[in-house]
Amino acid sequence: MRNVKIMGFDLDGTLVKMKLDFGAFRKDLQIPKGDTLQYITSMVGPKKKELLSRLEEMEKEAARKAEIAPGARELLELCRDLGMKVVVITRNSLEATTLTLDVLGIEVDMILSREHAAPKPSPEAINIVLDHYGIEPYQMAFVGDYIYDVQAGNRAGVRTILLTSQERADEWIPFADHIAEDLYEVIDMIKSSREVMSDEKG
Repeated sequence: MRNVKIMGFDLDGTLVKMKLDFGAFRKDLQIPKGDTLQYITSMVGPKKKELLSRLEEMEKEAARKAEIAPGARELLELCRDLGMKVVVITRNSLEATTLTLDVLGIEVDMILSREHAAPKPSPEAINIVLDHYGIEPYQMAFVGDYIYDVQAGNRAGVRTILLTSQERADEWIPFADHIAEDLYEVIDMIKSSREVMSDEKG
């Protein structure tokens, strides 16, 4: 973590808490159980457009009621103090993501939503960040709460930090570089790495 210049974050379940009921959404629209976004984006024709619109409306409704995750403000402030860029990479729409951040007063340097790149677990969005800032993979860390976040980070070669808040987190721990119960542990992780740097320079 000592060489990290870019901190990437998933949105829902990581920086913020949103009440997105995909089960009810799938039931209402008769969508099979599984990856809802993948199912919709694999469609063609007007039905795809309709479902994406309905999905975005659900996301925007959740955005209006979103809550910031414990430790998020402190972590983002630490990133700023250390000169790190802050990037949000999400499977949500750009409009819903922007609304979420505006509602909670969160400022970031870059947003990559499903309109910008293939959604996670694809590494495309992370690779866009690396190219945009002209950095090597080891200079970026990506924090998320789901296996797709870890897979995207691993495929791009960046450091991955898994938040263990999801029920199935135990299954995904072996694939992450670091694990943390919450964002406060991520803060401690960054501070510890910087203290090591300081001691080595001393």
